[in-house]
Amino acid sequence: LPEGVKKRALCVDEEAGEVARRPEIAPPRAVPPGGTCYVVYTSGSTGKPKGVALSHAALCNLLLWQKAHSVKAEARTLQFASLSFDVSFQEIFATWSAGGTLVVPPAALRQDVPALLDFMASQGVERLFVPFVALQALADAVAHGARVPQSLREVVTAGEQLQVTPAVVALFEKLPGCVLENQYGPSETHVVSAYRLRGPAGSWPRLPPIGVPLPDTKLLVLDEKGRLCPVGVAGELHIGGAQLAQGYHERAELTAKRFVPDGYA
Repeated sequence: LPEGVKKRALCVDEEAGEVARRPEIAPPRAVPPGGTCYVVYTSGSTGKPKGVALSHAALCNLLLWQKAHSVKAEARTLQFASLSFDVSFQEIFATWSAGGTLVVPPAALRQDVPALLDFMASQGVERLFVPFVALQALADAVAHGARVPQSLREVVTAGEQLQVTPAVVALFEKLPGCVLENQYGPSETHVVSAYRLRGPAGSWPRLPPIGVPLPDTKLLVLDEKGRLCPVGVAGELHIGGAQLAQGYHERAELTAKRFVPDGYA
């Protein structure tokens, strides 16, 4: 323990009688699938923070899909996101639940992109979850001579619109065995869709789509009157199904306004 921390010895043999009186069976699980797993705060486009409550069932649905969908479910994964960001849940539990290894870099490396790339290469990182701005920074660093982590097999980007820039193309041309996937989902759902880019990196669209829904997830594009938009007509994306949050923590009025009944069930 660090200096200054009060230390105390626990003598197990002296507490043997108390230990023997404890039950020998595991306690029952008291957390139902619909129970809240976490609350993450987001301001979205309003600038006013609100807590989004995600259930165990929604997040288990995500983890089961990620495990079956990943290039290598038990991959060595870099833990890049802050614990206050919902992507950290996906990094940590998608890795642990598949028996993979979570590689945690020193905090300073997150601000030193060439050093982070060198760390990834030395640690054999195989999977990476990053927002586009971080992916672009990695690609720019490689373009200026930084080390390429040849162990990478899967890069997942989310949180902002993916752009396939010349630097990103050049990076993936140096990683011929690595795939790039665009995942989408607001904090109210975590991930709801995915689009995996295929073929030579030079042929990828500059602005890739958000892809197709996850299992048991519904995506509808509706007009201002709640009607389905024809193909090619702009509208508002409505999300339903297993990935939907329970609502906003202690904000019943806002929940009722934003979490509306599904007229297309």
